[in-house]
Order: sequence, then structure tokens, then C-alpha cells
Amino acid sequence: MKAQVRQWLLMVIASAGLLAGCAVGPEYKRPTLTPPETFRGHTGPAEAASLADLPWWEVFRDPTLQALLQTALANNYDLRVAVARVEEARAFAAKARGAFVPAIGYGGNIGRARGAQFGSVVVRPGQPVPTENAFLGLVTASWEPDIWGRIRRQHEAARAQFLGTEEARRGVLLSLVSNVAQAYFALLELDARLDIARRNTASFQSTYDLFQRRLGFPGENAKFCTVGQPGVHL
Repeated sequence: MKAQVRQWLLMVIASAGLLAGCAVGPEYKRPTLTPPETFRGHTGPAEAASLADLPWWEVFRDPTLQALLQTALANNYDLRVAVARVEEARAFAAKARGAFVPAIGYGGNIGRARGAQFGSVVVRPGQPVPTENAFLGLVTASWEPDIWGRIRRQHEAARAQFLGTEEARRGVLLSLVSNVAQAYFALLELDARLDIARRNTASFQSTYDLFQRRLGFPGENAKFCTVGQPGVHL
């Protein structure tokens, strides 16, 4: 009889182990990619590091631009939302991972009652009222065996969601830095154009003054007739 019970227990444990190895749905496999051998004239992956892979504080050496980028990163609401979503996804992933281990709970209760407050207790006059103290403590433990792979799939989905939000945060960061840098360089270009226009204006003015002196005009206040006989002073 004991041998049969032992055999049944071994069969149950083996079945549970086999069922625990089963998972709902197929295993995720990354699709195979065939990247081109050449990209934009570069041959082979053994090239220098891309500019997009470098940190922005190493790419932009301008102190003014770095200050603007620090201000944008500290005050941009889209980036704050992206960071909050990353933290939320990380918490969900940790919670999904915690389902693999048993959950332990505890509770306690302390009470004190006097016997005169209960109708079933009769206290005679002059006698001390009895007092009852009670303490209740409870510890619970629960664990769900991942027989069909539900917990495993939830953990994989939560981890994938976390990685996706992290990439989204990096995308928001890259877009913010690139937009600020593009606007800054556009402003520098406009300042350079304005400086060139001012220098051209000064050059044209000096040429105009030179022509005025060569034609013998006395100055800016001189009036001359442009119809009939040009250059005749009035």
C-alpha cells in the first residue's frame, strides 16, 4: 500500500514538472535580418563610431549650446512623461517577476475588553470588573505554480514593454537635443547673415561716398537736378 502511494506521488510530481514546462503560445524568436553590405558608401561594419552614437555633451562643444540643452532637458514635459512611463514599465516588470516567488502576508490584531460590556457576564456590585486581553497574529503564504506558462508570458510582455518605453525615451531625448541644436545653429546662421549684410551695407556706403567725392558733390545736403543736365547744382 505504501509503495502504491509512493508511486502515485512520484507520478503526480513528474506530471506537475512536465506541465510546468509547458507554456502558452510559441517562444518568441527574433526575425532574421539581411542588412546590406554597403550603406551610403561605407563598406563593412568596421567603420568609425557614428555621430548619433556619441553623447551630445561630447558632440557639441559650445558652452552656450550645452547650457541651452541642459535647460531644455530639465524643463521639457514630453521628456518627463517619457521618463515617468519608463519608471511605470519598470515597476510593472518587477511586479510580474515577483509572481515567480511565493507571496507572504501577515496581519495582527490586539483587543482589550471589559466583562461588564458583555451581556453574558454578570458582575456583582463591589467586585472588580474582569478585563480580557486578546492578541491575534496571522501569517499567510501563497504561491501559484506556473504550470501553463501564464506568469512567464506576463513577465516577458512586461519586460518587452519596459524595453519599448526605454527606447521611446531615448527617441524623445534624441529628438529634443537635435531640435534644440538645429534651432541654435539656425540662429547662428541668421546672425552670420545679418553680419554679412551689415558689412555689405558698410562697403556699399563707402563706395557711394567715394563716388560722391570723385564727382565733386559737396555733401549729402547738396541738391542737384537729375532731369536735363545732371550734375548742375542749383
